[in-house]
Amino acid sequence: MKLKIGQKVPKFIKEDIWGNEINLSELNSQKVLLTFFRYAECALCNLRISEVMRYQTQMQEQGIHFIAVFESPVDSLQKSVANRHQFKFTIIADPDRELYNLFQVKPSWTNFFRTMSFKAIKKVIDANKLGFKPGGKVEGAFNRIPADFLISKSEIIEIAHYGNSVIDHLPLNEILN
Repeated sequence: MKLKIGQKVPKFIKEDIWGNEINLSELNSQKVLLTFFRYAECALCNLRISEVMRYQTQMQEQGIHFIAVFESPVDSLQKSVANRHQFKFTIIADPDRELYNLFQVKPSWTNFFRTMSFKAIKKVIDANKLGFKPGGKVEGAFNRIPADFLISKSEIIEIAHYGNSVIDHLPLNEILN
């Protein structure tokens, strides 16, 4: 069952890609934007990361801690994501899909095929211009659909957004307002 607004967030303790322990309960001094992506070499995922990076200052000013979860293993994320972005956020490798299952983030061929649109083609072109090439090593479900959760300081889900396509993320201006 999908998580809903007003629900207490499922607790978890995981390591980030550098071996630091991430305990969601210990981040209660700030809001958390928890985003589930596909895999490290996904061009559209990296495009979204670059978008988040443009809003990094505003997110920090509003006390929002960004956590990105990928299906890829640690070594792939260190090479593909960490080396591409000057990031100041947390990246968690979840190749066993423990967090995906905990948050009910599922693959969907129906939603995957919804991605085939003019808007998606434009996003692929935008990703390509930034050096994020379509294709690459698929590490996880190719038809994984993203999800975004804005979690309050008191560990309540303020926004639960399950994407309807590979490019469907919560608009950042909605998070920041």
